Amino acid sequence: MLSLEIGAVFENRFKIISLLGQGGFAKTFLAEDIMTNGKVVLKFPDIAQLGDPAVYERFRREIAIGERLNHPDLPRALTYSEGNPPFLVLNYVEGESIASEMNNGRKFSVDEVVELSANLLDVLEYCHEKGICHRDIKPENLLLGTDGRIKIIDFGIAGLEGAPRVTYRGFSGLMGTPEYMSPEQIKGERGGPRSDIYAIGCLMYYLLAGTPPYTGDNPLTVMYQHMNANMKPLTEIRKDVTKNLFAVIKKSLRRRKEERYASAKDMAYDLRNLQAVDVSILSKQDPPLASAATTKKSSWILIICSIVIVLAILILIIVLK
Repeated sequence: MLSLEIGAVFENRFKIISLLGQGGFAKTFLAEDIMTNGKVVLKFPDIAQLGDPAVYERFRREIAIGERLNHPDLPRALTYSEGNPPFLVLNYVEGESIASEMNNGRKFSVDEVVELSANLLDVLEYCHEKGICHRDIKPENLLLGTDGRIKIIDFGIAGLEGAPRVTYRGFSGLMGTPEYMSPEQIKGERGGPRSDIYAIGCLMYYLLAGTPPYTGDNPLTVMYQHMNANMKPLTEIRKDVTKNLFAVIKKSLRRRKEERYASAKDMAYDLRNLQAVDVSILSKQDPPLASAATTKKSSWILIICSIVIVLAILILIIVLK
């Protein structure tokens, strides 16, 4: 098996140039397509986890998702190999991730956030119509292209309508990034279109405030806040955020998914017609989900997370003595 090193050539065609990123289940590399002299992205499942059937199933599912998508703001699956190691070949898009833009001190104007978000919602509506839910919208998975539009660059844990649930060995049903996870995902549900809408609300809040709506010292704290805490109103953080805009964001962040926008298209419409948005939702209560969080499955998840955190603290105390 060829090692994933700079300069390695796969299928006598794709030469690795540099590492682009590494997640929990995969590595992505910038590569040269020797046949066309163009740049592509190679995505390899984590070799150390290939013994887990779920990892390979996720690889196969990402191929299926890539083959369904044909949109300029989405990754396009060019080809794939089931060799040793298996990999997926995607088109390469120039640009910087939203996370990098924010970390480098960029401040987006309100108008920029509204336009970028409405366009991103159009892309998600396209995905949802194809039976695909992203389930992990976050700044690291979004690229600001040279055309000024946001591109979604990773469908690693996306859900495909009608496909069986993938459960990774040694992992719970929790999949996603705590700061952008919807309450139903935190409860262990698969997540659907309205989970993506919730994540867009978190993203918009982050782009406008410079911080997600809920933060904490550890994932458990953040997840608890999604279920029970009240976010600081954006209108108190930025004076140029209108009540109408905050009403749109707050509706997308309702704890109960049935109270959010019914579709990405509906939210995009409101963003493009802010003057007509009903602001009464700003005074509507959004009760905590503490009782919902204590289902049997969620209780075990919370207990395990709590034990891990306590053990980590105890080990740290012993080491520092």
